[in-house]
Amino acid sequence: LSFSTGGFQRFYNEFDKYREKFLIRPQAITNHPELIRRLGVISMNTPVEIDMYGHANSTHALGSKLLNGIGGSGDFFRNGFLSIVHTPSTRPSKSDPTGISCVVPFASHVDHTEHDILIYVTEQGLADTRGLDPRKRARLIIEKCGHPDYKEQLLDYLQIAEKRHLASGSGHQPHLLEVAFQMHVNLQKHGTMKLKSWDVSA
Repeated sequence: LSFSTGGFQRFYNEFDKYREKFLIRPQAITNHPELIRRLGVISMNTPVEIDMYGHANSTHALGSKLLNGIGGSGDFFRNGFLSIVHTPSTRPSKSDPTGISCVVPFASHVDHTEHDILIYVTEQGLADTRGLDPRKRARLIIEKCGHPDYKEQLLDYLQIAEKRHLASGSGHQPHLLEVAFQMHVNLQKHGTMKLKSWDVSA
């Protein structure tokens, strides 16, 4: 249970009333794909970060530090009627109040792929990516979910990647592997994901 301090107090004050509403079943039942589909579940999860193509990292900070387990979120994302991730567009670092962008070019760890998630939400807006190809999805996620401090930087990455890969016929989901994690590395070295430029030649 994830309540505020006041929410926990209200919950415990009326626990006898709520206790009658609880029905505990094994995970083989609660997370069963057919049951989730039949009920038309709307699944929601808060990831550490999402990337511009729609992959979500729910468990590992900077790809390595385990924050929590994945739980059953994958079962609900794959089988629910709607799958929604919601996250702040940025988080503070020690030296920069918007030093960590929660929208990045390439997630440092992937728990949920772009095939499992339909809708992305930050305080900046909502990106409904149903029916979109990867590059259109990337532009919509940057436009609707990216923080203003990072939108231009993310769009620059996408445009450089498109220019390189479309010319070689490999532009379905273009990436710049040599700098895909440059924002993460810059955070480790300088306390912010804000870059002066992408360290790559177009």
